[in-house]
Amino acid sequence: MRPNKIQTIIGIVCGLALLSLVLVPPWQEAAERELSYRKDLGRGLLWSPPKPVAVECYFTGCVTAPAQYFHVLLNRKLLLQECLTLLIVGVLLLWMFRAQRDRNVASLRARGTRLLTSLILALLIPPTGGVPFGAALAGIPMVLIRRDELWLIPVIMIIVMYSACVLIIYCLITFTLWIRDRSGIARGGTSRPVGVS
Repeated sequence: MRPNKIQTIIGIVCGLALLSLVLVPPWQEAAERELSYRKDLGRGLLWSPPKPVAVECYFTGCVTAPAQYFHVLLNRKLLLQECLTLLIVGVLLLWMFRAQRDRNVASLRARGTRLLTSLILALLIPPTGGVPFGAALAGIPMVLIRRDELWLIPVIMIIVMYSACVLIIYCLITFTLWIRDRSGIARGGTSRPVGVS
């Protein structure tokens, strides 16, 4: 079965995004003698990782630890969470925009398709700049099993922030379609205005 035009675009975009995640991965700084210390250094090229940085007040008495005391590691857990979320989102979008038996393809003009697309795309957003919503939502069962002292607060916050992102994406898609329809009418195009709500 050949992919349609939308599936081809989704495949190319997801492939390029996955390639960029792998070529410019997240890095961490770790102490030579302590396994628990990790500090995010941001992203850097795979073949040229960032240099370690000095950490203020690291030693007893607020003594600065020099950069030579640390080494740089690939943040494998975050990279895996980002790549898996992107792959799952790509597969879901490819499946959603597949050609049906009657050769029709889902359209963003349908409210249900817009909502599903918003739900899927919001999974890619990292609320704190690190772990995407997809991985954070998948981690909720582990939080429920562990039940730390304040376990309910992060669960509720993740769900509320995810819902807000879904709503924002839905509104952006709707507004884009509305602008596209209005600009088509202004140019004298033949596209009829679609009631989008």
